[in-house]
Amino acid sequence: MMNSRLNQLLILSALAAGFSNSFNANAGPYHFSDVLVGDRAMGMGGAFGGVADDSSALFYNPAGLAYAPSSTLSSAVNAFQMTNREYKELFAGKDSFFETSTDIIPTFTGGVIDLKKLSDGMNGAFALQNLSQQSGNQNDFIQRPDMGLEYLHRAEKSQLSELLFSAGAGKKFSPNLALGLSLSGHRLALDVQQFQDSTVKTTLRQSKITNPNNVSKSLFQSRALNSRWSASATSVEIGGGMIFAPVPWFSIGLSGHSQLQFGQKFEYEFDEIGSWHYDDLSRPVASDFEALPDAKPESAQAEIDLVTNKTLYRKSSNSKPALVKYQFAPSVAKNSTGLSMGRTRVRLGLAAFPSPRLLLTLDCVGHDLRNEWIISPDLTTEYIVNVHQGLEYFLTPRFFVRQGLFTNLDARPSEVNSRFNPEHLNFAGSSLFFGLQSSESQFSLGTIYQFGWGEALKAEGQPKPSPLRENKVLLAFTASHGM
Repeated sequence: MMNSRLNQLLILSALAAGFSNSFNANAGPYHFSDVLVGDRAMGMGGAFGGVADDSSALFYNPAGLAYAPSSTLSSAVNAFQMTNREYKELFAGKDSFFETSTDIIPTFTGGVIDLKKLSDGMNGAFALQNLSQQSGNQNDFIQRPDMGLEYLHRAEKSQLSELLFSAGAGKKFSPNLALGLSLSGHRLALDVQQFQDSTVKTTLRQSKITNPNNVSKSLFQSRALNSRWSASATSVEIGGGMIFAPVPWFSIGLSGHSQLQFGQKFEYEFDEIGSWHYDDLSRPVASDFEALPDAKPESAQAEIDLVTNKTLYRKSSNSKPALVKYQFAPSVAKNSTGLSMGRTRVRLGLAAFPSPRLLLTLDCVGHDLRNEWIISPDLTTEYIVNVHQGLEYFLTPRFFVRQGLFTNLDARPSEVNSRFNPEHLNFAGSSLFFGLQSSESQFSLGTIYQFGWGEALKAEGQPKPSPLRENKVLLAFTASHGM
């Protein structure tokens, strides 16, 4: 019973200490299919490496530009993105904690340019791609007196974005072989501001050594935390690819993209104020209470802070309040890196045309392992392979439907064991779009849904990970027009 009570107090103290200051974004360096790129590929679950015949080929497979039918401009917009995240059993193993966010994302804008005047069978392209975007604006006020949590006020604003500007070209070298190259500038930026104020009420056990008849007192632990940190990374990405069609109705695409980072920057500011006081200040403290169940008489005057595990000594008096106050000095950290190799991804795409109305696609995308620094120092990400499946079917010569399934796996290790790896969250997603096509233009409207499952250490000092669930819904619109 005593151990159960002590464990609950430790959990409450951890919650009062603050939620993890690291931004547990399900985006950026650790997930790679948060936003599906391209107007056509978006509806097909990102399975586009074997055909890639529009400006999004710069991301999927530059060789596909050689098969683009004409000069076009295209765009895709996530008109609404809603994310709901649930940390299950966070409060003493009972209740959940929720986070929500909404965004409007201009995901893709690009164009294909006819370069046949320069070289027969060649097309060029440019594209601005939003690979990931997530914002948070939390303002939570939690009261759980039944658990000893008098109140917890948490306010957080966060913004993460990842942009890629690309240009490149693809050329046919024979009726069944095309090659392509791309060059991109990559920018990842993250900014988080967080404030938290909390008070936990703890009933201290009466001392059976010095004053067994005294009434128990309550200890109030109050903490206020204020933190801000930002990070950014800039790199150049070089890509190349090929598409080979051994038969007219089937094609194979292979592409690779590698980043050269020019630098990463990190800034962090943090300050904290905490205080401890009792609701009964009329008696000498040293003779009233023991610090912990195993406290000895000679150490009864030493109060142990459950949050920092530090021992605080204080003087007792019958006339003056017995009050302990302390303040952590503000901390500031800055760091940066120079030239280094960034991420590499390799894509194998298959595309089949069983009939003029039907297109089936399948992509396997591998992402290399590497040492992360910008978000989580000393974290080595794992090699992962995401699978994408797509379908495009014309119900009539003008009306079409696109469908896709895909994975969006977490590159972080599955074991959640430290502040450098605060969570692991895998996703599975699906897309469904409907649209119309004319001789020069097309547009489509649809939705993308992702479900995530994993574990997280949300609270500072949390004894074990909490189950983590996330639902993400995107409503999107795409359009393209021939020039």
